[in-house]
Amino acid sequence: MGLDTGKMNETELCAAAKAGDSQAVEILVSRYAKLVKTCARAYFIAGAESEDLIQEGMLGLWRAVVTFDPTRGVPFEAYARTCISRRIYSAVRDGAAMKHEPLNQSLPFEKPLFEDNAESHHSTPVLSDPEALVISMEEQAERLHRLRDLLSVFEAQVLSLYLNGFSYDEIAVRLHKPRKSVDNAMQRIRRKSASIPP
Repeated sequence: MGLDTGKMNETELCAAAKAGDSQAVEILVSRYAKLVKTCARAYFIAGAESEDLIQEGMLGLWRAVVTFDPTRGVPFEAYARTCISRRIYSAVRDGAAMKHEPLNQSLPFEKPLFEDNAESHHSTPVLSDPEALVISMEEQAERLHRLRDLLSVFEAQVLSLYLNGFSYDEIAVRLHKPRKSVDNAMQRIRRKSASIPP
């Protein structure tokens, strides 16, 4: 008789997924697909394909599933967010290196107090170094503050909605603007983000 995966918590689902239960995998993907998309949106890279970043994020989610250790006292969601973000960051970093351009062309946007650090790509899990996490978040908050100083009111509104998961079409409806205006604003934000010195 099969396990009732629908009633399992994340710890039980991870154990079942590692044991080869495809239904457990599907449930975890369903529960955390939005988190993957949110982490992918935290990276605003000129020329980057969002679907590629989402795929990388899914690989990060799978890594979280197979390496999750409940005895370490870290909730699965926090651990998954870190694995997803680090996988996406690594893809961004590697992609920038392939283009022989500095990573300054990209800017990680993180929501203070809600997004985990994605800057670190060392072997030690980010959550194990609170001091480094706080420093990184402060640096990113400062960089985001500097970018916002360069934006018009409309651009700031567009950026805020984009980082909160809205599509271009949804942003256009909310701001009562044509989709093309939203797209143009995003292009200007990209250029301004790239102009900020490290």
